[in-house]
Amino acid sequence: MNNWDDLRFLVALSKTGTMTAAAKLLGTNTATVSRRIDRLSEALGRPAFIKTSEGWRPSDAVRDLIHVAQNFDGQLQSTLNRQSDEMEAEQVSLNLGCVPVVIALILFPGLTHHANMLRGIKLTISDRLGREGLGENDLVVQFGRPEQGRIVARRAGQMSFRLYRFCDGDTSGDWAGLNDTPNSSPFMAQARTWFDCEPKLKVDNFVALHGLMQVTRLPGPLPDLLARRDPDLVPVQPEANPFVVECWLFYHESRRSDPGMRRAVDWVIHCFEEFGMDVMPKIGRVHA
Repeated sequence: MNNWDDLRFLVALSKTGTMTAAAKLLGTNTATVSRRIDRLSEALGRPAFIKTSEGWRPSDAVRDLIHVAQNFDGQLQSTLNRQSDEMEAEQVSLNLGCVPVVIALILFPGLTHHANMLRGIKLTISDRLGREGLGENDLVVQFGRPEQGRIVARRAGQMSFRLYRFCDGDTSGDWAGLNDTPNSSPFMAQARTWFDCEPKLKVDNFVALHGLMQVTRLPGPLPDLLARRDPDLVPVQPEANPFVVECWLFYHESRRSDPGMRRAVDWVIHCFEEFGMDVMPKIGRVHA
């Protein structure tokens, strides 16, 4: 392969899993992405990607190339960001993927209270419901420790969860829950055990679930921090310990020396530290 530009298409498709999303990431069209990948496959003599039910996945023929390209891309971005930081040049851009409830309850307030920590950073925050690695993101915050790989991972904080009902409701009938994803599994398992049935209604995230519960008056699992903002909600099991989940952040190892990444990581950690007294209950804790 003599055209280094093809590596951009290789990395974009490996991150996104679809030709359409890769084209959007690169600022081109689907036909161009498909043509570049086909050309790379011809050069290798084997398919560069394999079509699966979850999207395009890199074949063994290109895994090493992807690692090389990702390292180069990360190191290049880190170098550019250091130069911008030293020269106080234009802002650097970072994409942060995060579970919606952490965005709403932890990060958004931090944008108001600690905007100065993100000096020189143009931050794009996106909902991230699954656990599929970095994807299109530079930095990810998720429930649970990320799988090992070429990443830098750090524990950001914790959030506690319980089953809640409305003061004028009961727990003898239907309940509302989350669509099944790896992130929702522990909460849904706890709820299924208590209610002994499947949820009548399901949504993608806890923020939407709270809204659904308000409309239907059905009980369901919620973060303590979110539920305590609603005076009509009470725990289903007031004396029981909450279900506590660790929140982790991670980014590609090639971005270790990126000053923009360091500031973004410090800001996330600071957001969790500031809300720590609210994120965690004042009674005994149990760990997921």
